[in-house]
Amino acid sequence: MKVNSQIVEILKKKKYKISTAESITGGALISKIIEVPGASNITEQSYIVYSNQAKVKVLGVDMKLIEAFGVVSEEVVLEMARKTKILTNSDIVISTTGEAGPNLDNESIVIGTVCFGLIVNDKEYTYKQIFTGDREGIINNSVLYILNNLLYKLI
Repeated sequence: MKVNSQIVEILKKKKYKISTAESITGGALISKIIEVPGASNITEQSYIVYSNQAKVKVLGVDMKLIEAFGVVSEEVVLEMARKTKILTNSDIVISTTGEAGPNLDNESIVIGTVCFGLIVNDKEYTYKQIFTGDREGIINNSVLYILNNLLYKLI
C-alpha cells in the first residue's frame, strides 16, 4: 500500500484532520493526500503561500521572523505550521518551504534545501534536508520525504 493511502486510512481510523501550508511544494503535498479515495473525510484546509507576503498575509507569519532567519529555515516553517494549526484546528499540520531552483533567489541557500514543519496533535517537529536533481525531482522527493516522516509518527 502506498504511503499516502496508509496515511489516509490511519487518519480516518483516528478521526484526525490534516491541513498543509505549502511553499516549495505548491500544492503537490495535499494533492498526494487527496488523490486517495476517502481523503475528503480527513482533509480540512490547505494553503499555498509561495511568496513571503502570502505567508504574512494569509497565515500571519511575522515578517521579522523571515528577515531574521530567512524564509528557508526551520524557524519560519515551524511558525507556518503553528499558524496553520490555529487557522484550521487540524490534528495534523505540515508546512514546507525551500529552494527548488534552477535559479537562486538567495545566494546563501543551496538549491534543493527544503525545510518541513510537522505538528501531530500538539507535538512539533522540524526537518531540514537537501535534495538533488531538477526542480520537479526536488519537489517530488520533498513530498515523499515528509509523508514518510508523518507515517512514521502515526504508526
